[in-house]
Amino acid sequence: MKPSAIYSFQVPASGVYQLPVIGEYFKILSADGAVDVRAEWGTLKGLVAGQGLEATPFQRLEITDVSGANNNLRIFIGDEKFIDGLGGSVSVSQTVVARTSAFTNLNKTVTNASAQLLAANLARQYLLIQNKDTAGNLYVGFGAGAATVANGVRIIPGGALELVGVCTTQAIQCIGDIASNANVVTVEG
Repeated sequence: MKPSAIYSFQVPASGVYQLPVIGEYFKILSADGAVDVRAEWGTLKGLVAGQGLEATPFQRLEITDVSGANNNLRIFIGDEKFIDGLGGSVSVSQTVVARTSAFTNLNKTVTNASAQLLAANLARQYLLIQNKDTAGNLYVGFGAGAATVANGVRIIPGGALELVGVCTTQAIQCIGDIASNANVVTVEG
């Protein structure tokens, strides 16, 4: 039986470190980043702290840094499995938080002069502006400045603008390209 030992060393960024040691078991106790470990049996790629190999004899280990930075390692090497007292399981889950909101539906009239369509609303998480007119375009602007045909987001006849996920809380301005469009619906929540 060969003695077990812990080896501490630094592998230079993207460099190689030769560890001339005989063993049948190794475990990376700590590392600053991932490494590849090569021996007579082949190469293990992308190993991190806590990983290793047992019951596989080797005459030497070649450790290559794959993190791209200087990598300080501590590796246990022996003939028998090292009992480190760590055990248990890991559970990974994702919690989805249901978001709810009360919606406000309003019918609006838009003219060919810029006017505020909706006031600023710090609680706004959703916005829909629908142009139900068959002929007139809408041009939507965000914030205090006037909406114009040149700077507004165009909503074609029968089209809609919907903001989901990331939604502005600013005031919303609107202008149309016809004298009066009474077929504009807004929904916010």
